[in-house]
Amino acid sequence: MSDAARDLRFRLPGRWISLDPRDEDATRAHIAQIARELIGAADDAVLMRRRVESGLGDAAATARAAEARLLLLCREVAPGVPTPVSITVHTPLTITPAIGTSPENVMRAFEQSLPHTSEPDLETATRLTIADSIVLRLHSVAPQLIEEGDHAVTQNRLAARYWYTVPGSKQVVLVDVVTPLGDIPHAMLRFFDSIVAASYWGAAADAPSDAVGAHG
Repeated sequence: MSDAARDLRFRLPGRWISLDPRDEDATRAHIAQIARELIGAADDAVLMRRRVESGLGDAAATARAAEARLLLLCREVAPGVPTPVSITVHTPLTITPAIGTSPENVMRAFEQSLPHTSEPDLETATRLTIADSIVLRLHSVAPQLIEEGDHAVTQNRLAARYWYTVPGSKQVVLVDVVTPLGDIPHAMLRFFDSIVAASYWGAAADAPSDAVGAHG
C-alpha cells in the first residue's frame, strides 16, 4: 500500500466504532450515542455525559485537524464494561537524517530530534516493541473543566501518544489514545499498552475478522 499507516492494525477487545474523523457530523453523532449508552439518558446524568462527549470530542477534533484517516471509539471493552476511549491513527512522518531503515536507527534519530520539536512530556518517554517496530510512548494527564448550565466539573484527561517506526522505511506513525478516565492513569496506561502490544503490520486484505485498520 502507498500509505504505510493503513497497514497498522489493531486487535481490540469488546465493541468499537471505526470512523473517518474528517466526517465531523457522523463523528459527533456517534460520540453522543456512545455517551448515552455509557452514562444513560437521565437528566441528572448530563454532566457525566458531557465529560465523555468532551473527552472523545477533543480527540476527534485533534484527529480532524491533523487530517487523520482513522478514529476508533470504544463502546465497551467487555459485556457490561463501558470504557470511553478513542484511538486515532495519523499520517506517517519521515525522519531525517536516519541511517538505514532498521527500527532501532529510525527510533534513535526520532528520539534525538524530539528536544528540538514542540512535542511535550518528553520526561515520560517509554519504549515498547511489537513485531517489526519500536514504539515510543509519551503521555500526559491534564485537568479539563466541563460546564453545563450552572454546573461545572473538572475531569482529568489522559492522553497517550505512541510513535511507531514503520517497517522498511525512515518513517514513524503517531497513534493517539485518549480517555476522560484520567483519575486512574496507571490502569488505563496498562490497558493502552496492551492494545499496542496486540497491534501489528499487515495488508488490509489479509486482516482477520477481529482486526481493525485504517481505511483511507
